[in-house]
Amino acid sequence: MPAARALADYFERVVVLDRDNLPLDASPRTGTPQARHTHVLLAGGQRALGDLRPGFEQDLAGAGAVRLRVGLDLRFERPGYDPLPVRDLGLTTYSMSRPLIEFTVRQRVEKHANITIRGHCRAQEVVASPDGTAVSAIRFENSDGTSELLAADLVVEASGRSNLTFGLLEAIG
Repeated sequence: MPAARALADYFERVVVLDRDNLPLDASPRTGTPQARHTHVLLAGGQRALGDLRPGFEQDLAGAGAVRLRVGLDLRFERPGYDPLPVRDLGLTTYSMSRPLIEFTVRQRVEKHANITIRGHCRAQEVVASPDGTAVSAIRFENSDGTSELLAADLVVEASGRSNLTFGLLEAIG
C-alpha cells in the first residue's frame, strides 16, 4: 500500500492486487504473518508513512493506537546491562495491531482516484515483453478464479517471497 501511494504521483493508474479478501475493518487477514501480535512502528517507518500521507499519526491515534513516548512509556532492558535511565528520548510512536496499521494505510490509499485495490487476486506471473527487455504485464487469478492479464509499465512485487521475480528472470534467461 505505501508503494502504491508513492507511485500514484508518477503514474496515471496504479493497481494493487492483494491475494486476501480485504476486511472492512482492522481484522486479521489469512495472508498476514503475526497479525494478532502487538506492533510498534519504528520512528523511521512511522515518519516515512507520515511523509507519504500527512496526518497518518493522527489517523492511527483516532483508530485506537496507543501513543508511546520512547524512554518514558517504552523501555528496553538487556541482560548484563543496568536498566537504562528513565528519560524522554524525544520520540513518539504508537502501539497497535498489524491489521490496524494496514487498515489505516489502506484507508488513506483508497482515497486516491488513480489507485485501484483489488482483493482476492493472486498474482501468478510477471510477463516480459517479447524481446525480454522489459516487463509488459502481470498475469493473475481474479476473485472468480479466472486468469487475467493486466498490462503494466512497472510491477512491484511485494509478496515477500520473490517467486514471481525469479520466474521472470528465468523466463528472460
